Amino acid sequence: MKSVIAAASLLQWAEEARLSSRTPEAIQDAFYEWYDGLDADEQESFAEAWTMIEPDALALLSDKESMSGRIEDAGLDASTLPGCTLKNWQALQSVLDDCVPEANGEA
Repeated sequence: MKSVIAAASLLQWAEEARLSSRTPEAIQDAFYEWYDGLDADEQESFAEAWTMIEPDALALLSDKESMSGRIEDAGLDASTLPGCTLKNWQALQSVLDDCVPEANGEA
């Protein structure tokens, strides 16, 4: 459930910030500003969850209907979830794949 909520939030941020129009460095700086504000347990939880968040975000982008049960279980309304372009998501995804410690095998 939490991974669906996190995925929806990241998609919303990617779209609202128009991340595809930003440099990877700017996206990385914004991510680290947020990530560095987390305590050690929260950072570890995010790193561990990234492997679930990433596919959930892709599923929300490509086949939201198949996620309807999980969306409802997370307390979200599929009809009110913000949209996101694939281009904006990919801009964020490529940076997070490099930044998230678990994705790099460092955790």
